[in-house]
Amino acid sequence: MIGLAPMDGVTDAAFRKIVDEYGHPDLLFTEFVNVDGLNIGKIGIYSHLIYHPTKTPLFAQLFGSDPKYFYNAALLICSLGFSGIDINMGCPDKNVVKKGGGAGLINNPILAKKIVQTVKQAVTDWSNGKKINDLNLRPEIFDWIENFRKSKKIMDARKKLPVSIKTRLGYDKILTKEWISNLLEVEPAIITVHGRILKQLYRGKANWEEIALAAKLAEKSATKIFGNGDVQSKKEAEEKIKKYHVAGILIGRAALGNPWVFRDYFPSTAERFQTMLRHCEIFMELTPNLNFLSLRKHLLWYLKGVDNSHQLKNQLAQVKNIEEVKKVIAFSKSIC
Repeated sequence: MIGLAPMDGVTDAAFRKIVDEYGHPDLLFTEFVNVDGLNIGKIGIYSHLIYHPTKTPLFAQLFGSDPKYFYNAALLICSLGFSGIDINMGCPDKNVVKKGGGAGLINNPILAKKIVQTVKQAVTDWSNGKKINDLNLRPEIFDWIENFRKSKKIMDARKKLPVSIKTRLGYDKILTKEWISNLLEVEPAIITVHGRILKQLYRGKANWEEIALAAKLAEKSATKIFGNGDVQSKKEAEEKIKKYHVAGILIGRAALGNPWVFRDYFPSTAERFQTMLRHCEIFMELTPNLNFLSLRKHLLWYLKGVDNSHQLKNQLAQVKNIEEVKKVIAFSKSIC
């Protein structure tokens, strides 16, 4: 199984649909969503949970440190038609870690396990008929959820969603054996292991030998281990699955501007521009209320490896709407 890794500020609704259409991964994840925000934040945070109709399993990724908020957020996710719930225990962002979330949970294994147990309890309660109306949430949140469910024609299937974790090898040193063994005690469906410790951020090479150790530790459990880190192609992912005995791979940064990575297809320059425009159209279709400027980084990523693209990059870095993108694409035909 080869899926798209969750990436903050990247794997939004439009990007996921582009990857789904052009790459056909086996699994998709949302960008991470703050459970505090889902409970007490502004309604705008719910835009992170917008998704397109697809048969590809889609997991909603959550982060935070308050089990009560995780419980409520998990019930909300269950009600919105997702395929699973992923708990972020690997984000190295200083603000997230400072509040005890993300990779900060590696230093608090008791809380980490409690969060997993709480989310699994919420999933069980949902499957047994628990209603989100029992939660103490603001009326506008319930209105958003009701409108979303109606627009997606979501029925209460009351399925027991799988609960997964994405994490790292350790905080300031490698703790694979201790940390993964702790997580295995609460029996998540999947643990995705990014092959670096928090202190590395994204520097250095991912340690796939330690990912293999995690897979070894999980051999006698029902938990699947996925690997993540530095995978550049579908072929490499398949090779690593065999070599390191993991159940799957999540590809992250290699998918930026390259949704084709999941099938090792190499598009022409013309196809890159066509997909760039399609990305803009999907963004306007799914999330018309979001800031168009957030698309600029995606547009620039599409130009990686394109000859004579310096001038185009300068222009794309300043676009404010889809009409300006079309003008840049029209201009590209004269220099590419």
